[in-house]
Amino acid sequence: MKLQRTNNITEYIRTYGLCSYEDLCEQFHVSMSTIRRDMEELEEKGVIEKVHGGVKISDSYLQEEGNSSLFKFDYVKDRIAAEAARLVEDGDIVLLGSGSTVAHMVTHLKKKKNITLITNNLAVLNETLDCDFNVVSIGGNLDKIVMSFVGMQSARQISDLNANKCFISCNGINLHSITNVVDLEADLKKAEIAISDQTILLADKKKFNTMSLYSFATLKDIDCLITDETPGEEFEELCRDSSCRLIVAK
Repeated sequence: MKLQRTNNITEYIRTYGLCSYEDLCEQFHVSMSTIRRDMEELEEKGVIEKVHGGVKISDSYLQEEGNSSLFKFDYVKDRIAAEAARLVEDGDIVLLGSGSTVAHMVTHLKKKKNITLITNNLAVLNETLDCDFNVVSIGGNLDKIVMSFVGMQSARQISDLNANKCFISCNGINLHSITNVVDLEADLKKAEIAISDQTILLADKKKFNTMSLYSFATLKDIDCLITDETPGEEFEELCRDSSCRLIVAK
């Protein structure tokens, strides 16, 4: 629980910048003494630094773990992305949401014919520059942490469109919900699911049995879940009960 909490706190501070201790207590439903201990630990690790009014992510941490690392090639994510790309058919309208695993799909889609890509993901847009795709870019407020466009404007643009298949990621998935650490991104994913005939969730083994602040779906809302390892009997049973196809990437 503590590791999960400190990971979520780190993502929260990265997203919202300067955060007061009071804000963190309210957001994570813990005492001031707990937050102080968590901040001491994160400061010792070089993740955050204390400033007047609260804490912020340290510059050294951002440099090491910053935006560029979100889109570096990752073998596990690429395996999941390759499996996901096999579900795309020629002529499909495909929505690619935020996240580095989703961004890995682009290279595996290059041989597909006559497909349209809808995306708010800046990494996806960058990867499609040399691809023969029809690309629909969703604008809005740029979230520099996940390098994707989010907000009300993004949701309105999404709601006017239609897609055959939607590929999304998450920060956490448990038996009760699929979650995201940022509310604006969670709201956008709800809109993406709503306009799509099929929704495919890409989640590596690290995302299972974890929970972030904001829920945007359950497995009943997902048509297919692609991961890198079998998630266990409880998840397999829930997938069957929810009519959610489970694919383990090889």
